[in-house]
Amino acid sequence: MNQLLSRAMPFVFCFGLVLATVLLLIPSYAVPKAFDFYDKAQHVLLFASLAMAGLSAYPQRVKTAVWGLVFYGGLMEVLQSLLTTTRHGDWIDWLADSVGIAVGLGAYWGSQKFVKFTINKITA
Repeated sequence: MNQLLSRAMPFVFCFGLVLATVLLLIPSYAVPKAFDFYDKAQHVLLFASLAMAGLSAYPQRVKTAVWGLVFYGGLMEVLQSLLTTTRHGDWIDWLADSVGIAVGLGAYWGSQKFVKFTINKITA
């Protein structure tokens, strides 16, 4: 099961990036109501989820995944300004994206330590 999950994570991460891109670029009035809560919290939650998926998909490339997501967040803010009329790019949103990435990184590392600790306790 663990191998199957490991193989699926790159697809989950790519799906997450596509979904995030759509949600970040569609007109603001078309965003589903389920996602209609405080804007900065949305950014933190979205990017924490992307970081968890990205780090799970590519655990050997932590720096690349983290910096790639930071770049992606900035790019989405620029594209919101250039390609949409109902959204605007905001550096504070990019900061919220980066906070989300840090939260996701911490959660990923914490979960890895918990798994190793649990395995050590079971096998001891």
